[in-house]
Amino acid sequence: MIFRSNRIRFQLKNICTLCPPSVSSIASRYECTKILSSHFRLGNMSEAEKLFEKIPEKDVVSWSIMVHGYAKNGHHERSVIAFSRMRMSSVVPNSFTMVGVVVGFAGFSDLGLQCVHGLIVKYGQEHNLNVGTALLDAYARCRNIGGSYKLFQGLKNPGLISFNAAISGFVYNDLFKEALVLFNQLRIVGIVPSIATMVSVVQACAASGSWQLESVHGLIMRVGLSSYSSVNNSILNVYSSLLDLSGASKFFHLMENRDIISWTTMMNLFIRLECATDVMKLFHEMRDAGANPDEVVVINLISACALLGDSTKGRQVHAQVVVCGFANEVSVMNSLVAMYSKCGQLDLSRMVFDQTSKKTVISWTAIISGCAHFGRPQEALCLWVRAREEECFCLDSISLVGVLVASAELTALDLCKQLHCHAFGSGLLPCRAVQNSLISAYSKCGLIEPALHVFEEMGCLRDIVSWNVILKGHGVNGAGELAVSFYNDMRMQGVNPDSATYLIVLNACSHAGLVGDGLRIFNQMVEESRIRPDKQHLRCLVDLLARAGCLSVAHGIANNVLEQAGPDVWKALLGGCLVHGNVELAELAARRLSKHEMRKWDQVVLLSNVYASAGRFKDAEVVRSSMENEDLTKNKAVSTIHGVAIDFG
Repeated sequence: MIFRSNRIRFQLKNICTLCPPSVSSIASRYECTKILSSHFRLGNMSEAEKLFEKIPEKDVVSWSIMVHGYAKNGHHERSVIAFSRMRMSSVVPNSFTMVGVVVGFAGFSDLGLQCVHGLIVKYGQEHNLNVGTALLDAYARCRNIGGSYKLFQGLKNPGLISFNAAISGFVYNDLFKEALVLFNQLRIVGIVPSIATMVSVVQACAASGSWQLESVHGLIMRVGLSSYSSVNNSILNVYSSLLDLSGASKFFHLMENRDIISWTTMMNLFIRLECATDVMKLFHEMRDAGANPDEVVVINLISACALLGDSTKGRQVHAQVVVCGFANEVSVMNSLVAMYSKCGQLDLSRMVFDQTSKKTVISWTAIISGCAHFGRPQEALCLWVRAREEECFCLDSISLVGVLVASAELTALDLCKQLHCHAFGSGLLPCRAVQNSLISAYSKCGLIEPALHVFEEMGCLRDIVSWNVILKGHGVNGAGELAVSFYNDMRMQGVNPDSATYLIVLNACSHAGLVGDGLRIFNQMVEESRIRPDKQHLRCLVDLLARAGCLSVAHGIANNVLEQAGPDVWKALLGGCLVHGNVELAELAARRLSKHEMRKWDQVVLLSNVYASAGRFKDAEVVRSSMENEDLTKNKAVSTIHGVAIDFG
């Protein structure tokens, strides 16, 4: 029996307080060992130690309880020390003792376990089924799977528990096919699998790629385990790991007994597939079923609000966090900080962060990244400095990426160099995300050479993001031809461009006037990479042709792709008309643009500039005046000098 309730704890405490210094005078040795065992089951190490020291004549039973109790509660070193004291007291260990010391040594190394193995042989317990099973399990946990399986083969008539330990050991060491072979042996000898067996088998099937729901589920039904939630949850978890939403949904609704793990597994799958609305629906279904949310459920709901970008729902979930008593859970508060940041509610994000009493590295990283990515770079830098001054832990690579983004937004070159040195000194430079951020930061500061140096030093660490940031760096710094050259090198090295790559290179070609290269690359995207152009690609294509003076071709494409690309293509055409002074086409583009979206200050300014470039200043003035009549306000020009925003009006 496991003592859990406060009432039983109180009774146990009364029994213990009744025991005088001479325990044997009141309670029998049996009662003392029973109380000692109960202390360990409750996790009361200190009470167990006090009671044990009061026992005048410590026999093998009391010593074994100490050795085994320490091991089961994770105090492996204390378990080994207790065993050593027992041997020094000349008490001969029994099988229960050896099981405890085996579990204790499993927390150390394989070498220590071999020493215990020698003692087991010395005491003649190597053929004891319980000791042998504990030993083979310990060998597996120490990554000595060969020794573990050799012990299993040496067992005479191994039972279900021994088979379970061996199968679990194979799974633990990623030998999934071997686990399935051993499971088949279990069935051949006629042993009926248990819950633990099927959980391990499901994991092995999924990891080995031999996942067959019908056969495994059928076996679970035949052996009468279909009503156990732990078995069903393991199957559901496999579907989730494979991102099989259809299979997971079907199996989930067939489950008879769903526990909180079932609900959270399904919610997590929806989150990973970015089906945020389904998370909300599932939560209401869970509440209707009478299940109470736990910390993981709340975090999933917060993540769903972040995906939706819905701060209103986020505040509702926040209220539930307070009502359900999760406001002191650091993981929940960290999720709220990140959610409010992604919803653009930085003030709320900062409020939750300030209310978090025990801030972890994740807390700081969430608020720093939020400020860096959503328009408060200086605040992000101040928070990073504050974290380094106030906290004893080291900030991780994600927080460093956040401050690199902030320094790039401020075009603070000196700060980028300092952070580069910090990354080197703190050992975070080999992190791929840090190096990619350094390339981006240097590029935005207008220095392509150090960015290129970091890119070249990455070597085999380069991924598609690395190529994209160096390509963008060349593009934004006016080196369109070099961007095309790097794009060609990337393809020659076997790196497949993605949608973002093509958008970056097309932008670079557009601004550099490389029409031929741009058209060739666009065709490669469609015909070779089989990537369907989205509205941004099509806008780039129109912009490329319009800037190069191919206005009639750009006009034709804009007409043909309007439904797919939206009104942005007309804005790109309007920009090209400004470059080449084509007033007639500019007026047409402006009319089409106004037809498909509300007039904005940028399109009005573009048309006004077209009139001005053609010498039609009165028309330009009329268009500019219409901004006041329609209450359209042009954003003020703001520049940053050494990281300080300067308003030039």
